Amino acid sequence: MKIARGLSDLFNFLAVLDDKELPRRGRHEQSGMVIDYSFGKRTLAEDADDSGEEPQPQANAPRPRRTAKPSPLEVLEPVTDLFDEPDEVLLLFELPGVNRKDVRCLLDGDILLLEATAGDRLYRKETLIEPKVAEGAPHLHLHNGILEVRLAKQQ
Repeated sequence: MKIARGLSDLFNFLAVLDDKELPRRGRHEQSGMVIDYSFGKRTLAEDADDSGEEPQPQANAPRPRRTAKPSPLEVLEPVTDLFDEPDEVLLLFELPGVNRKDVRCLLDGDILLLEATAGDRLYRKETLIEPKVAEGAPHLHLHNGILEVRLAKQQ
């Protein structure tokens, strides 16, 4: 709860900074909270000139824009069926165009992680498995784009 309140206070403070157009570096007090802040890059020249005056922004300097790098892979979640059989848990995943060597399937506690690549597609799925499954590697069989994952149950 304290973390959520702290994040809320931080977002409110950032909104105040944006509304009042405060300098990029300084000290601000709000609601009994004192915050020293600095946004942007620091340079050796700023460290050497520590006179307490705020640097004046250039009037026509364009702000650098940050953009997300496009990923070459398209991440997809495969269609999944789960069957709870008496002796095992059977999962079926639709993975069109995937070769068996491109499939990675791990059982970590009660989470089954499946990752498979096919060209520029990445299939990724995390599935919650009941804890009654026996320890060990899952048994995999891929046929015509359908991956069968069999997990033995504990006796």
